[in-house]
This record gives sequence, structure tokens and C-alpha cells, in this order.
Amino acid sequence: MLYPQEILEEVRVQNDIVDVISEYLPLKQKGTSYFGLCPFHNEKTPSFSVSSERQFYYCFGCGAAGNVYTFIMQMENDTFPEAVKRLADRVHITLPQPQYTQQAKEQEMQRQRLFDLHKKAGRFFYEKLHEPVGEQARAYLQQRQMNNNIQKKFGIGYAPKGQQELYQHLQKQGFSQQELQKSGLIIERKEQKGYFDRFRNRLMFPILDIQGRVIGFGGRILSKGEPKYLNSPETLLFNKSRNLYGLNFAKNTRKREIILVEGYMDMISLYQAGFRNVAASLGTAFNQEHAKVLKKYADSVILLYDSDDAGTVAAQRAIPILTQNGFHVKVLQVPNGKDPDEFIKQNGAQAFSHLLANAQHYITFQIQCLKKQYDFTQIQQKVEFTTQTANILAKLDNDIERNVYTNEIANMTGISQRAIENEIIKIVKKENEVFAQNAQQKRKTQYYQNNKDLITKSSGIFAAQKDILFLCASNIQIYNKVKTILLAEDFAEEVYKRVYEKIDLLHQKSAVVFPAELVNYFELPEEQKMVTEIFAVALEYQSTKEIEKALTEEVKAVKKASLDKLASQAQSVEQIKKLIAEKGKLDSLYITIADG
Repeated sequence: MLYPQEILEEVRVQNDIVDVISEYLPLKQKGTSYFGLCPFHNEKTPSFSVSSERQFYYCFGCGAAGNVYTFIMQMENDTFPEAVKRLADRVHITLPQPQYTQQAKEQEMQRQRLFDLHKKAGRFFYEKLHEPVGEQARAYLQQRQMNNNIQKKFGIGYAPKGQQELYQHLQKQGFSQQELQKSGLIIERKEQKGYFDRFRNRLMFPILDIQGRVIGFGGRILSKGEPKYLNSPETLLFNKSRNLYGLNFAKNTRKREIILVEGYMDMISLYQAGFRNVAASLGTAFNQEHAKVLKKYADSVILLYDSDDAGTVAAQRAIPILTQNGFHVKVLQVPNGKDPDEFIKQNGAQAFSHLLANAQHYITFQIQCLKKQYDFTQIQQKVEFTTQTANILAKLDNDIERNVYTNEIANMTGISQRAIENEIIKIVKKENEVFAQNAQQKRKTQYYQNNKDLITKSSGIFAAQKDILFLCASNIQIYNKVKTILLAEDFAEEVYKRVYEKIDLLHQKSAVVFPAELVNYFELPEEQKMVTEIFAVALEYQSTKEIEKALTEEVKAVKKASLDKLASQAQSVEQIKKLIAEKGKLDSLYITIADG
């Protein structure tokens, strides 16, 4: 552990989990919990629950779970120390100098080596662009009117045609074969021994993280061939679903509005024209991960995709993702099918600025796209169109906005505004009912359905361990009884052994163990998830007698399984006899819990 538990707990307590998660996605209070759309899997009905009381989150859909540290680690792709530092900075807590374990030192050293490797690769590509071999690439940049200052600022480079030029260069720089493979910049040959460069004869765009460090590359082919654009693969540093090209520059404008475009050249051409609050997705459709990253730096988004059918579809797919995450969304399609770069070159930055100022509200864009699909001379099609638009307007929270658009649809179709409003009310009511039913059903069953293979394994030992730990953490009297029977070694799951030990430690400080504090002792997200699950979906007992009966049977089951395992490993007959005798004593065991 890098920091003392007291520091970890202080940082956690100062970062209320509802406040932190609300900075990434909208949450609505339902009873004592808050719900939203899970940021870790695609869903239409919110199943992501955040407990203000217990200070942890749990998704009844995908099982994602943890405390505020876990959330930041998953959202930001941070290590545990990085998450602690980020949250400490958020509440202005000064951390002591971290004490790295050997494993943590090695992991951090590996990351720093990869950052250094990518930096040197970027320098290699940049230098090649300005050598004779880069002539074709320079001609392309000149044709696209990208000035030298912008080329330098974005580190534009060129990957030469040779199969091993970068590979040999980085080897000379002292990087090992293993490091080169982990970078994704080289590919192992399938049919023969050796490696070759992933990027060859391509214009190179370094991809920077939010701190301005090179984490990957995008390459545009300069001759015939596919794919036209090629990105680095997923690596320890690079995840294309969690990074937006140019966001490191856009955040420096401190504007809370981002212009979102589709590609490298669109982003750079807008930046060169003076529009600095622009970013691009990296060769993949805009997704929930992108939205979570963007939410830290913007409240409003102008979608600036191509005006063709593919661009329109891409915009329509991005709109619900953005609105679900609390963004104000507008859409701009450049007239006459031009892309932004082409429009600016022909009409100038001022004309483009005028287009931005008149970007459409996303509802208007959706209605116009929908209108193209219907023939208003046909009554049934007019009704279907109006029903579809009612579904769109039902998602608006602002009554004034909804009223304006309802009036517009009424004028467009000749159907009364009252009829459209009634349809919207029916849709909203139905969606609220479905939400309530789904949330309740997911609480009761979905975790067990998704994890039935784990819960039933070892004849229910897995589930028994969870219930025992839940009860021990919740009630010090129960723990004091159980600890006379069960040792940490009796728990089959390694994480549960450690949980049992930490429950003992925390009970020495307080009669009740706080679940979110218990999670602090575990640094890996999968471990934190297992710990949170102990408390997220716990059985409810109707009486003390019911607890006693269930606890007795579960403790017996766990202890017997542990004794059976020891017997299978015993080295003598005497050891086996002793274990059998100990197992026999369990038959008369009954755990009582004193009232009060």
C-alpha cells in the first residue's frame, strides 16, 4: 500500500461518491439511492445504483462495483495510486510521499518506459517527414495547406516504406523486444521469425493523452491500399474508446463547449483556422467512454460530422449518448456536402464561425431527419411521424423546450398540440413505470442470474462465504462468535481471506465496519468489485432466529470444506483422524446471537 490507511480514508470521505460520479454522468434519486445509465456497458434502462449511505456503486446489469477509488480507476484508466492522487487533488489534500511496493515500482517503470518509447518513435517519424524520404508526405500536407507551425505543434510525421526502420531505430535506442511488442508499434511475422513495423508509408499523427504525452499513433496511407487510416492497437497506454484526438489542446481553451469532428485532418484544419475547442474520435464511433472523458471538460457539444448519409447516421447515434450524459447538444452539417476543411478554405473562418453560431438544436436535427422518411399526404404516415416525434420530445426534461417543439410539430402536421402533449405524457408515464419495475427486478434477480455459475460452485460455498462476511462486518456480536470457529485460512477465496482479516482490524476500531472503507484495502479493480459485491446484494433476514439458522449452516459448510481440503493434503493418519474429529464436532454446532 502506497499511502497509510488513514490518508486513504480521509481522501475517500472528502470525495462524496454521489458528487464525484455526478461529474461524469447524470444521476436521479430514487428513494435512498441514485440511479443512472451504467458507464461500463450499454443499456437503455438505468441499472447503475449509487449509495450515498454506503458510499459505493453497483450495477445490477453488468455487476460493476466499488467505492469512489474503483470508479475513478475504471473511468480514467488510472492505477490505484493515480486515482488516490486525482481525488486528493480534487479536495486539495496534500499526499505524503508514496511508498511504492516492488510490484508497483515495476509497473510504473514499465509505463514510463512505454511513454519514453512512444516519444522517441514520434521524434523518429517527425524527422523522417523532413528527410528526402518524406517528400510525398510533405507534398500531401502542402496540398492540404497545413502550415509548418501546425505540423510542428501536432508532431506530424512520416513512417517510411521499409519494413523494419522504426524497429531497428528503437532497438538502437535500447528498447527490448518485449517493450517493442507491448507498444504495438511492431508486429510479429506469422510465417517466419522476426518482426515488422505496423506503420509503413503513412502520414503519422501522434495521439496524445490529456497530459500531452504520446500514447499511440494514427497513420494515413499515402498510396493505394486499405485501411486508409490505421491506429495503434490497444496497449497499456492507449485505449481508443477513452481518448479523443486533440482534447489535450481543446481543454486549454477552458471553454465548456467542444466541437466534435470525425477525423484527424478535420480537427487540425479547424484548429489552424482559429477554432481551438475541437476534438475528434479516433477511428471508432463515439461511445459512452468518450462521453465520460469529455464530460470533465465540456457541458455543450456541437456535432460536426460529414453531411452524407454515413455522417448523419453517426450524428444520430452520438446524440443519445451525449444527452444521456448531460450535454447540451447542437448539430452542424456543412452546406453542399462539403467537409469543414473544404468549407473554410473556400469561404474563410468568419463564414464558418457564422455556421457554428447557427448550429441546430439536436431535436430540430432529429425531427428533420425523421421528416424525410414520411409522406405527409398519407394520414397514417403523418400519425406515425407524430408518434415518433412524441417519443423524442418525451426525453426532454425542460417543459418550455418541450412546449416549443410540440407547437412546431402541431403546425407541421396539423395535429392538435393537446393531442401530442397527451401522447408525450403517456410515454413518460410508461417509461417511469418500466424504470421502477426494472430497477426492483434487477435488485432481486439480475446479480444472481449473471453470477449463478459462481454462486453455485463448490456446493454454495462461494455464496456462503459472502453471507458470512456480510454478517460479520455488519454485527460485531456475530463476528465475535464466528471468529471462534472460522480462521481466515478457512475461506476458499483469497480475497475473502483478506476481507475477513480486515474486518477483524476494523472491528478493533469500531463496532460496525463501513463497506467503502473496507474496499480501500484492495488496489485492484477486480478485487474491489468482489468486496463491494458482499454488501451490494445481501440477503435480508426477518428475525434473529433466521439469521442464527442461516449463519450456522453457512459456517458449517465453509468449515467442513476447509477441513476436507486439509484432510486431502494430510501427511499422516494421525492428522486425518484429528481433522475428522474436528469435523464431527460441527454436527452439534449452533450459533446464537444475543439480542441487543
